[in-house]
Amino acid sequence: MKRSVVVIAIGVFALLCSAEYSRAQRPWYRGNVLEIIRQLESNTDRYKTSLDKGLDDSQLNGTRSEDEINAFVKRFEEATDRLRNNAEDQRHAPRAAREVLNRGRSINRFMTNNRLGSVAEGDWARVRNDLNRLANAYYVRWRW
Repeated sequence: MKRSVVVIAIGVFALLCSAEYSRAQRPWYRGNVLEIIRQLESNTDRYKTSLDKGLDDSQLNGTRSEDEINAFVKRFEEATDRLRNNAEDQRHAPRAAREVLNRGRSINRFMTNNRLGSVAEGDWARVRNDLNRLANAYYVRWRW
């Protein structure tokens, strides 16, 4: 009886130690973050072009709102550049990813409140998908 309890206790201890070890060995990011960022930059460029066209064809053309969204997109691109430069730096990349995500959230609010045509909306949907993949890659809890 005592021998069974000791064997079970040792087994449980070994199981707990191996679980802790595997959790400690988990990488701090998953997937190919450089590929995700490259895709994000490519889709952002496409979105920026369709956004400009959508704004030109809308009532927002020439307004302060147009200037503001263009500034949001510019800061979003700058944040994405910083992330690309630090993508594999454990200290800076998660913070840079959060900045990109937060800037994307601001653009998303604008896109939700303004209809700029199906092309711009479709291009933004691709950027949103990239941002969701980015959050997942860096283990960032993310909600729009």
